[in-house]
Amino acid sequence: MSDLLPPRDPKMLLREMTARIKIKDIARLAKLRDRVTVKWYESALVGLLFVASLTFLAVVLRLLPRPHPLVYYFVAGSSIALILIVTAVLEFLLRKFHAMRRLYEHQSRLIEELDKELAQLRHQITELLQQTSTEKEGENERAPTARPDDPAR
Repeated sequence: MSDLLPPRDPKMLLREMTARIKIKDIARLAKLRDRVTVKWYESALVGLLFVASLTFLAVVLRLLPRPHPLVYYFVAGSSIALILIVTAVLEFLLRKFHAMRRLYEHQSRLIEELDKELAQLRHQITELLQQTSTEKEGENERAPTARPDDPAR
């Protein structure tokens, strides 16, 4: 083990490192919050998807040749199914993103509450430690000193 002392007070160094870690965590949390917030184009995306699917369906139905009605209905039906599936998948993804946002907000609130409770508990612990140290000092002052010729020893 080295006899060299640290360049600073270890408690002060620990507080500084804890503060730096918290600052990094807050910066990461802010970046994630910006990435997760609702954007204006998300609701417009659903409207554009609906308009694009209607135009795609109109183009498919107008450009299909009509040699056999069975082929026409098959292509039209599969086009409608494709449009519905794509729309459903995008709606599903948007709902999942919305649920993830709500979960993120809930967990952020929970972490903030736990951080406040932890700070309160740390404050209470320091108060208790101070009380016990003052009580021990008071007991040491009141305690009689043992005599060397005391037979009870």
